[in-house]
Amino acid sequence: MAHDVLTGCNAVPTTVLLIIQCMVEASVENIGHVVMLSGSAPPMLCGVGDSAYQLAHALYDKNIDIEILADAGADPVDSTDSESSPVPVNAEIEKWGFLSIRNIIRKIESLSPDILHIHYPSKAYGSGLGVPFLPGAIRARRRRFKIVLTLHEFRLSHRLRRLASFILLDACDAVVMPCPLELDALIQRHRSVEEKIHAAIPVGPVGPSPDDFTETKRRAMRILARERLGIPDDRIALLHYGTPTPSKGHEVLFKALKILKKEGETPLLLIAGDFRPDRIDFHKLLMGQPGGLGVWNQVKWLGRLPMQELIETFLAADIGVFPFLDGFSFRRSSLISVLNWDLPIVTTEPDGELPQIKDQDKVKFVARNDPRALATALLPLITNPRALEFARNAPNKLMGHFRWPRIAGQYLDIYRQVMEKR
Repeated sequence: MAHDVLTGCNAVPTTVLLIIQCMVEASVENIGHVVMLSGSAPPMLCGVGDSAYQLAHALYDKNIDIEILADAGADPVDSTDSESSPVPVNAEIEKWGFLSIRNIIRKIESLSPDILHIHYPSKAYGSGLGVPFLPGAIRARRRRFKIVLTLHEFRLSHRLRRLASFILLDACDAVVMPCPLELDALIQRHRSVEEKIHAAIPVGPVGPSPDDFTETKRRAMRILARERLGIPDDRIALLHYGTPTPSKGHEVLFKALKILKKEGETPLLLIAGDFRPDRIDFHKLLMGQPGGLGVWNQVKWLGRLPMQELIETFLAADIGVFPFLDGFSFRRSSLISVLNWDLPIVTTEPDGELPQIKDQDKVKFVARNDPRALATALLPLITNPRALEFARNAPNKLMGHFRWPRIAGQYLDIYRQVMEKR
């Protein structure tokens, strides 16, 4: 074994560490420069944009040279942040339609990517066909950089959105979907995906990590948030987070509140997320449902919140409730963001087998579109403080699959594979 004459220490461990460090640095160098095309980015209202933004920062933390290309309406810094983002955000694309493809390609080329990572769909893209035809147009110009596609939805998409997805993925080197169920559905409809590099990689939570706050700080934030929201100490607060859409199961949730009320329990339901009943007909319809069921005074619509208030709301709540009509899946960043703060979760059974969800004390699964099943699952958590405390302190096994460092590592594997492929 080698011996360092100057220090009198064994030199092998230092040598091994240097070799490992060189291997890691070489691996990162082989990836080169990544441009992430997300369309939307904070403060724009888009879950895909939020996810791409968080992923870019997780990759930056792994020493990846990365920047974001987004819509002109995006801003690299959330309005609640005081520090600049370490990941450059080029908020420069004004139009995403078919006739804008040439301008988009020019901007991409000006950033000199080794990998172009496209996220689709995104609110900024709208229904235009610019992005679906973008990879094919890039290949027609014989550009040599690699193209990775993260397709955030497919199985329940409108048939025209599916067609756009087929056009988009044809010229890509790798395809990533947020869960195995979505990936399997895509492969069944488009067998060429099997010939590409492909993987199911989940989305992660939105916002800062709970580890950024001490336990004392989190307790203080909870007390202040409950005071601000008018929640008495002895009242259970349920939380549903996410932009309301028909698949989220709000009506099921309101009916479950009515069932609980008949049992003598009146928990407060906090609904956080972009909510515009003055502009969106579905939101206006939702707003009237609690009154029709006699539970209007148990529902508090919070709307879209700044990140700091959103985290405080997570801490103020006792139980997360997500009665998705199409079932739980790994693409549900709203649920994952709440789970990240150790709240017990009640949600609906997934469509298909997910081995990762077995033996979960933190997450309870119930039948879909069944208000009574939902109320039955919530009742012991509402009425029994020990049951609620047990669920809150239960190991957060499921969350391990959604940590951003792990997700970024999975994307690094994809990047390495596409760069090695000739």
